[in-house]
Amino acid sequence: MDKTFCIFGDSVTQAAYIKSSWVELLRNYLENKYHGDFVNVFNLGIGGNTSDDILNRFNAECQSRQPTDIIFLFGVNDSGYFRTPDKLIVQEDRFIDNINNLILNAKTFCRNITFIGLALGDDSLLKPFPGSSKGKSYDIARVKKYNNLLIKISDTNSCRFISIMDKLDNNDFIDGLHPNDKGHLKMFDEIKKWF
Repeated sequence: MDKTFCIFGDSVTQAAYIKSSWVELLRNYLENKYHGDFVNVFNLGIGGNTSDDILNRFNAECQSRQPTDIIFLFGVNDSGYFRTPDKLIVQEDRFIDNINNLILNAKTFCRNITFIGLALGDDSLLKPFPGSSKGKSYDIARVKKYNNLLIKISDTNSCRFISIMDKLDNNDFIDGLHPNDKGHLKMFDEIKKWF
């Protein structure tokens, strides 16, 4: 049986900054597990993406690949803000709408839909994030709130949810925002249990 995994996310999924990302580790694991079958794993992570961006490109990305499994890891960028906490990147209501629309769209391609939870390191390094020219900032309390929204919506829609927030600590991040090698390995160790 052929398996095609489409993995959508932001820079933590794209992980151009690291050699052995959680997606790369998962690809190797799945190729070994389904050695008799044909396995495609598409890393569709794009740095800086929010739920808005993923929703905009979702159908086109899936149409050309026809996934049997869809995995999402996004939300930290959505929860961020520009300079002051009242200038949210994606408001909660829109975040909820985007997730529900993504699930509706995903179900037209397959039934195997997985959300991976959010994680953040030391948020004192992220107010603002040094790599941002616009003062993009992140707050752990807000990330937890968006993570809880993902848990609730996943449950309501019978989607798998894999929690990673309690698996990573501050030492598992390069800069508070992006997991390092050890962080990606911890993520993979948790994610692979479900596949």
